[in-house]
Amino acid sequence: MTSPVTLINVFAVPEGREEEFIKTWNETGEFLKKAPGFIDAKLHRSLDSNARFQFINVAHWESAEAYKAAISEHEPKEKHLSWLEANPALYTIEAQY
Repeated sequence: MTSPVTLINVFAVPEGREEEFIKTWNETGEFLKKAPGFIDAKLHRSLDSNARFQFINVAHWESAEAYKAAISEHEPKEKHLSWLEANPALYTIEAQY
């Protein structure tokens, strides 16, 4: 049996490129939300304008395999933004309250 996973991707976006980044993130999301195993995704923006990572994507997938299959079919458009620093990783729950 497969376990649900959480994708957490933190983004360093240069000042003045925020709207371009959000547009690209939404374009990628339009494809990924139709992929088998996708549950949901939310893009968070830092309240601190000096934070290194201005944006954090938190997405839930039914399994790591579902996420990897979706990415292999549709490479995120963010990968083509040479000025963007992205740090994606998959996580499982280790503990909770």
